Amino acid sequence: MKELLHEKGLWTASVICAAAMMVGFPFYQVKPPLETGSFLKFLQEALEAQILLFLIPAAAVLPVGASYVRESSTGFLKLYILKMNRTEYVKRKTLQIYAGGFLPFFFAGAGLLLCCFLFLFPVEFQGIITWQMFWKPASVLLRISLIGGIMAEVSGIFAAVSENYYMAYGLPFVSYYMLIILKERYFTEFYALYPAEWVKCQQDWGVDGTGIWMFIAVFSVVVMLLHSLLLYGRLQEIE
Repeated sequence: MKELLHEKGLWTASVICAAAMMVGFPFYQVKPPLETGSFLKFLQEALEAQILLFLIPAAAVLPVGASYVRESSTGFLKLYILKMNRTEYVKRKTLQIYAGGFLPFFFAGAGLLLCCFLFLFPVEFQGIITWQMFWKPASVLLRISLIGGIMAEVSGIFAAVSENYYMAYGLPFVSYYMLIILKERYFTEFYALYPAEWVKCQQDWGVDGTGIWMFIAVFSVVVMLLHSLLLYGRLQEIE
């Protein structure tokens, strides 16, 4: 984790995410005094803005998505393997890449939540903020962050398969938008294909929306396992 926090790409991606959230923030609705919990409603609108949804595949892969290609091409990969066994490297790299896709959105969203609380909460009417009011934007932020982790793993998969920077950075973006095109043009009723639905969760995902969390959890496990297997296979080729 310390290595990841020193990655310039992580903080660059976090700034990009924060900027996208600010662009999507409904400033025109801020007219004090505000209703109780308005800062949470505004936060949710910013998180669900189209600009942020479009940036997910780009920001997610920026920190460490292609780190395998970089380490392999520069010779650092052999050095890492000398310091730890292959299994340990695969485990650490898989988790690091998932975290690299998760954290930029989480950091940016947490920062925006803090700003909303500091600047908007004082101009709201006094009242009780319920757990449900807080959970709505928090769940959106968590889903965005998890999807970011998934897209980072997809980048890692393409990096291990192709050993090419362009493929590692470009194909997750293409795959993401291909799902959007397929849903909007050909499978309009198949909402599970739609990345925006993964974030907004507006369709039927079962009781209390538990289905979306199961979907994201299974998706995460699948891409992490596939990435791990491909990485381990690549390491077997190194003498």
